[in-house]
Formats: sequence, C-alpha cells, structure tokens
Amino acid sequence: MSKAKTYAPVKPARSYEEQAERLMAVHNLDAGNTDRARHILSTVNYYRLTTYGKHLRREDDPERFKDGVTLDDLYDLYQFDMGLRHQILPVLEFFEVQLRAKISYHLAMTYDSTGYTNAANFRGDRQSQGSHKSLMNKFRIEVDREDDLAFVRHHQNKYGGKFPIWAAMELFSFGMIAQLYAIMTEDDQWAISKQYKLSPEELAALIGASVDVRNICAHYGRLYNQTMDDRVILLPKYAPYESDYVFPILLMLKVCAGGHRVYSDMIRGIKLL
Repeated sequence: MSKAKTYAPVKPARSYEEQAERLMAVHNLDAGNTDRARHILSTVNYYRLTTYGKHLRREDDPERFKDGVTLDDLYDLYQFDMGLRHQILPVLEFFEVQLRAKISYHLAMTYDSTGYTNAANFRGDRQSQGSHKSLMNKFRIEVDREDDLAFVRHHQNKYGGKFPIWAAMELFSFGMIAQLYAIMTEDDQWAISKQYKLSPEELAALIGASVDVRNICAHYGRLYNQTMDDRVILLPKYAPYESDYVFPILLMLKVCAGGHRVYSDMIRGIKLL
C-alpha cells in the first residue's frame, strides 16, 4: 500500500507591514519606509511584483535579492512593463483587425459567404479536419455566449443562425483566427501571406507569436524579460536580432504594420518610455 503524498502547508495571510518585514528579513529586499511599502503592496501585490526581480536575485541563494535591490525597483519595472504593453497593444489590434478583414474577404470570394463552415474547403489531412470541427464548435459556443449582441440576434432571427464569414469573424478570438489560417489550403494561405510579402510559414509564425503577446497584454502579464512561447521566423535582414524575447516579434510586426502611423507611434512611445 502506497503512502499518501504529503504537501507543504499553504502560506498564511500577512498584513502589509508583515509582508514588508518578511521581504527585508527573508528575501534581503529593501522595502523602504512603512508608508511607501504599504502603498506599493496595496497597488500591486508582491506575488505579481516578485516576477520582475528574477534577474536581481543572488546566484548562490535565489531566495534572496542582491544587496541594494529595493521594492521600488520592482515597482518601477512593473510600471515600465505596463507602459510597454500599452505601447504594443494598438499595433497588435491593427494587425489582428486587418488580418480578419483579409482572411474573411478571401474566403468569402473563394468559397462564398458560408463556405468557411464546410470542412472540404480546408486541408484534407485528419489533423486539419479535426481542427476545423473544433473551430466550428468554439464558434457555436461564442454564438451562444454572445447572444445578447444585436448582430448575433439579427443573424439568429433572420437567417436561422447562419453567419456569413465577415460576421462570424467578429466572434472569432485571435487564437481562433490563428487556428483558421493554419488549416487553410496552401493556395489560400499564399493568397493572404503574399499581401504581407511573407511566406505562409512566416505569417503563421507571426500570427502565433502575436496571439501569445496579445494574451499577455490582455491579462496584464509580464513582457519585460519574459521568454515567449512562440517565436517568429525572422527575415534575413533581421537575423542578428534572433532571441526568445518580444523584440523579434516587434520587428516582424513592422513588416505588416510598419507603413501605418500606429507603428511609428509605438516606436516613439517606447523611446519615451
């Protein structure tokens, strides 16, 4: 008979003052005066703040920060990261909305307004067909979830729940758009990617990476010093900037949005930041 696994007790709740004392005593983090520590910890809890100090910890004792690191240092990094997310989001919005328009127009003109619902219009391999079925299920869930929206009620009442692709795309998440592009036929993928002067593989990688960044921004996650789950395929001229971080993604977004003011606004904003 196997022994039941034992777990460590969950950490107890601590007041702001107790948190500040612990940060100094256990983690070697200068929390400053009590009023300042209370202000910071009541604005952004320490569990979120601590991720901004991973590179500021001692190598020989990761539980402790290097001498001189302060709670204000972590708070400053958090504020910088918040500003960075705010600068990037408009570019991601521009790319996503434009991509929706290009894909919906192409699929509508190629397969008619509801052709996206027919699995035969996509790649025929088993994985893609399964992905199409999953995508349509997600879409139906979104229709039910958003049934209070006027355009959803309109298509339910007037067209029996049938949505043309240009209306359906308004219910697709960015992740669903990535899934849709991934199962499009090679010819259809080329029809979209060549508008960006990219190969289908390059565009697919950029879409996936952009979804990753967008989700981080939308959920107020950390971009600063954060490795990305998805990486872009850099153009040869950008090869020296290969990395696991967000910068290569911003370079490839320039290919898709660099001619628009929203991208130059982001560059100016990051410089000021």
